[in-house]
Amino acid sequence: MKVYKYRKGYLCITNISKNAIRLRTSLVNDFNEINPCVRYGIYDMAEKTVKDSEISILIENDQLSINGMKTEILFNKGFDFKIKVADDRFYGLGDADRSTLEKRGTRHVIWVQNVKCYIPYPMLLSSNGWGIFSSTTFKQVFDICSKESNTLSISSAKGSCDIVIFTGNGFDELLSQFKSITGQSKLLPRFAYGLSYVANQKIDAFNMINEMYTFRKEDIPCDVYGLEPEWMEKRYDSSVDKKFNTTKFYIPYWMDVNTIRQNTFFKPISNMDFKLSLWLCCNYDLSYEEERTAVIKAHEISKQETDNEDDLSYLDERFEVDDHLGNPQYMDKLTVKEEPWFKHLEKFVDMGVKAFKLDGAWQVDEHPDRLYGNGMTDEQMHNLYPLIYAKQMSSGYENHTNTRSLVYSSGGFAGIQQYVATWSGDTGGGPKPLVSMLNLAMSGHVNTTCDMNVHSLEGIHFGFLQPWSQQCNWDYWNQPWLFTKDLKEAYAYYDKLRYSLIPYIYSAAYEAYLNIAPIMRPLVYDYPEDENTFNILNQYMLGKYLLVAAFIDKDIYLPEGIWIDLFTQKEYQGNRYIQYVVPQGRGGALFAKKGAILCRSYGISSISDEPFDSYTIEIYPSVTENEFVIYEDDGISLEYINGARCETCIKAFKRVDDINISISERKGEFTGKKDSVEYEIIVMNVNKNDVIYINGVFWEYKIVGEDTAVIKINEKELF
Repeated sequence: MKVYKYRKGYLCITNISKNAIRLRTSLVNDFNEINPCVRYGIYDMAEKTVKDSEISILIENDQLSINGMKTEILFNKGFDFKIKVADDRFYGLGDADRSTLEKRGTRHVIWVQNVKCYIPYPMLLSSNGWGIFSSTTFKQVFDICSKESNTLSISSAKGSCDIVIFTGNGFDELLSQFKSITGQSKLLPRFAYGLSYVANQKIDAFNMINEMYTFRKEDIPCDVYGLEPEWMEKRYDSSVDKKFNTTKFYIPYWMDVNTIRQNTFFKPISNMDFKLSLWLCCNYDLSYEEERTAVIKAHEISKQETDNEDDLSYLDERFEVDDHLGNPQYMDKLTVKEEPWFKHLEKFVDMGVKAFKLDGAWQVDEHPDRLYGNGMTDEQMHNLYPLIYAKQMSSGYENHTNTRSLVYSSGGFAGIQQYVATWSGDTGGGPKPLVSMLNLAMSGHVNTTCDMNVHSLEGIHFGFLQPWSQQCNWDYWNQPWLFTKDLKEAYAYYDKLRYSLIPYIYSAAYEAYLNIAPIMRPLVYDYPEDENTFNILNQYMLGKYLLVAAFIDKDIYLPEGIWIDLFTQKEYQGNRYIQYVVPQGRGGALFAKKGAILCRSYGISSISDEPFDSYTIEIYPSVTENEFVIYEDDGISLEYINGARCETCIKAFKRVDDINISISERKGEFTGKKDSVEYEIIVMNVNKNDVIYINGVFWEYKIVGEDTAVIKINEKELF
């Protein structure tokens, strides 16, 4: 850490990594840690020993330059950070913008707001290999060359300047740097990547079980069934005393949790392989738990200084206590200061609840007269609140069950990617939520979705081709078996399409966790040099090989390569716009790039807790060798964090008259790993003279249709 005299105060520069520096300002020479996200263990901004930093800082006569870019910081009660930029294009900001992907020439307020802005990320990635993150949780404004054509400005009326500049070669390296600060993407339980269906809020237990049964009877795959606010005795109950509505979801008072799990509506839910989700609202003062945890963590670090490790007296000093008249009075009658928020939810988890939906109420609302237990006003806590809410829900569930949590929230802030999935709140399932999700992807958040619009083919198409899928009924009668014939058929088709792709999507989620690339990402991420991709708002890559076009109102752009329409099998040459006619019964376009290797599993009605024992590997061979890694694990435990997984690398390429496929051994171990798996290899566009080699050995194949080869292999036959 180096401190320089700068303007009327001081500038502190800290090396976070070889490719990242932290800049803070103060009117006095005091740079003790005040960032709540660092204190609460959300961000890692610890100083690192760095040799040969990639970022150059020059300070001379109050003139500041960062990597040759002239920079100016004005600060007093707030700050105004200005940096001169060249021809940079900028991406990011999360849900702060739903109008454009490329941000140059725009201005945005970083402030959580219902409907308008649920999950802002005060971060930008530049096309010229650098990024910027302003970590204050106070309201701030990003002006990206709008007021001044060559100036990026970040300002806040009250927040102190706490900015990170980072560099990287391409968007993946930039996101890697950013996530090293704000946290890696969460890997959800495998079942979460299926369909989440949210019932009409008036539902009762009998009709809930009947709807689950109907999903299975109608052969419409589904995994998560969600209840809305009226599952509670008191609607919108944000207290720690909530319980099931005994009229709608009767549970005899004398039953313990084991009896409840085995003898109430929880039993058929489990029997039908559904996971029950409960809607929540929260107005709890979560800062008490964050402060308590922060103090305990600090004590753990220094406890070697005391001989009495059982002494908890240090906790008595974690908050200021008002001793006026010896009887402090608190206006907040809701919060139990010594009880973590999740504590009262444990009983529901013990009964069999597997997921929670965090509504915008009241986490996205402003609380202008509230003073939180940590001493903060709403001006600093407002953006922070949804983030620590997500953190406590995720850690609470995982600490209680020792399994992965499925918690999904509408609100959030930078760093939420490490805790929960999100959906785009009360904004529907149209083009604007799509842009929001692309912006979140370019901000490092992976597990996103929106409320599916089931009233149009376009909405169903988009709704099922996302990182995770949710249909929300609320007050409506949107059960898929009640749709018109055309919409019901489309819903079932896309639902089964998604479930067939679960191994592909789950592997993409693993890639996002391990290797950064978002599951769903704008075309510019994969094709950053192609100017046609710079601001496409209705197309995206889903995993490595699939291109989705939604809400088509003009021509579709296909990047370089050859693209196969998965609905018609027609091939298109890329690097051009095409006029695309959406096939009958479909709601958009879905292409696979030639060379694609798609790992699939057909005939799934729900995602089993057991690992897959067979895969269908669909190969679209090209002259260039391509590969795909199948990631397997137990799908539910936290052992993936310690590397408990299995990886299988599949490669393929085609020469004149032969197709070469290689399948590696499944490397790695995890609890429940199958001794072997079956592979059904399907090779597309096979000529009658083609010879197929697998791991260098000739394999006979069966031709299906005109040009599709099928080979069935047990893993043990390969090694």
